[in-house]
Amino acid sequence: MVSMARVTSRKFIIGTMGALGAGIASAWAGRQPLLRWAMTRKAHPDLQLTAAPGDGQQPCVLTSSQPEGPFYFPSPERRNIVEDRPGLPFTLRIQVVRARGCSPLEGAVVEVWHTDAGGVYSGYPEEIAHDLWKSLVFVGPRAVRKGGEFHVGPVEKTRFLRGLQRTGSDGWVEFRTIFPGWYEGRTPHIHFKVAAGPHEQLTSQFYFEQATCDRVYTTVAPYTQYGPCPYTTDTDTVIQSAAHGLLLKPSWSGGSMEATARIGIQQA
Repeated sequence: MVSMARVTSRKFIIGTMGALGAGIASAWAGRQPLLRWAMTRKAHPDLQLTAAPGDGQQPCVLTSSQPEGPFYFPSPERRNIVEDRPGLPFTLRIQVVRARGCSPLEGAVVEVWHTDAGGVYSGYPEEIAHDLWKSLVFVGPRAVRKGGEFHVGPVEKTRFLRGLQRTGSDGWVEFRTIFPGWYEGRTPHIHFKVAAGPHEQLTSQFYFEQATCDRVYTTVAPYTQYGPCPYTTDTDTVIQSAAHGLLLKPSWSGGSMEATARIGIQQA
């Protein structure tokens, strides 16, 4: 005959294990909001957002650098980088000039890359875009430190929304793309690189005003699938590390967007 004490003890153990299991399951299910909270809780009080000088604007300044990010790899040379990606058509024109004197630089290599409307980078798994935990699990064991930054090599053959061009005598290049989507951990952005000779290279990022992002993500399909981005330029960890961001101010024209930016390179 089993004693009452033994039955009570067994029930206690089973109940405790059940409660512990439920707690672990609850914590696991809530990992996304917890990770998101951790990445949005601290604003940057010294952040500066500078509007990228556009066509016809004369001020020439040295463009600040920003991190390359883990998802860079060399792009094909082309003007139209959309491929099969649906989204809001976006024309991005970039002029490369000398920061001193504003004269255009011919033959500079300009490279851009960004996510599709769903927040996915070509070359990398789609499922990591909106799951911070999966993103961390994917990046962690694959990250390799190069030049002070962590990089992750591509695991897929896709190359959408990546491209490079060489500036003409007027210093301009133009990319036909789409407005970037957002992914977990970052405010919406476009990466770019400029190489103006063997010793002058710049890596940075373009950002957008919150109102612009909200309008796209709440009114334009397929961006509406994920809605407004919870990350802003005030909480973005990359801008926080640099304390400076370059702001694009696109104009709308019917069902498309366009923006211009002047990039100042320090070159003799």
